[in-house]
Amino acid sequence: MHNIRKGLIVLACAMASATAAAAPPGSQAIVQTDKGLSLQTVTTPKPGAGQVLVKVYAAGVNPVDWKRQSQIPGFDAAGVIDSVGTGVTAFKPGDAVLARVTGGYAEYAIAGADETIAKPKGFTFEQAAGVPVAGVAGYRAAEEAQLKPGQRVAIIGAAGGSGEVAVQVAKAHGAKIIAVGHSSQQAFLKSLGVDEFVAFDKEDVAARVRNVDAAINLVDGQATAALGYVKRGGRFTSIAGAPDEQRAAAAGVTTVVIAGGTYKGISTGDALRALVLLADKGQYTVTVSKTLPLAEAAKAQELGRAGQTIGKTVLVVDPVRAKSR
Repeated sequence: MHNIRKGLIVLACAMASATAAAAPPGSQAIVQTDKGLSLQTVTTPKPGAGQVLVKVYAAGVNPVDWKRQSQIPGFDAAGVIDSVGTGVTAFKPGDAVLARVTGGYAEYAIAGADETIAKPKGFTFEQAAGVPVAGVAGYRAAEEAQLKPGQRVAIIGAAGGSGEVAVQVAKAHGAKIIAVGHSSQQAFLKSLGVDEFVAFDKEDVAARVRNVDAAINLVDGQATAALGYVKRGGRFTSIAGAPDEQRAAAAGVTTVVIAGGTYKGISTGDALRALVLLADKGQYTVTVSKTLPLAEAAKAQELGRAGQTIGKTVLVVDPVRAKSR
């Protein structure tokens, strides 16, 4: 009996070890070099304490990817847990997740367990890959606007990845939404249920958008203009720069700038949990407008730089599993 029990323990340990070490020693990733982005074989990372290793099925593309110039770009990923580091009890290998990761343009990426969450059941992995960066930014911007039912909110850059989120969160609060975007984005934004649309390439936005209760700015270089749309006593939030402090004070508008290390409000984990709840209630979705294979990461970034995007561009790492739920 002792030998049988010992044998079972050894077998169980071997199985656990095999499960935790499913990732190969080398795997594919996009690497930033002096000549640009290239697909290379790299050493597969291993999770440390409080971390998970995600087998990536799809990776989201965001402006921060080219602005920060990481060795392996990418902060959005969706896939399954490959293995977990010490102290992680909330996840196990095989769990379907989305996460804010390090080095997301890859077959395997590391994430903190506190910035990882179970994938919404109704989302494909491609959709889930569009959540972490843009979703969190858009959610923070909309929540910091402190919208109440019936209030009017102007959302500048409403059709992009963060904009789509901000629109849906504002709608969940019962706000009346004035979406500002390119004329080519009108049909998409109307499909999201915005109440008004203003085309910046064809109309005088300042003449159309006045005395709103709040403005949410998601476009570089538009913070000062957007501040002017807000009535005295209103709120202004931005993920893309800040207006002049003296001008904001003189206008009687409360401003919240959501930027990197300076923002100390809603945590990434709390935002992700809130978004998944909204998704499960049918109040939040992600529009994936373009997918490209991992090897075409450079092209995906070029599309992002071009602007006037709708929804999310996603890199497909596993073509079969990325489209599954």
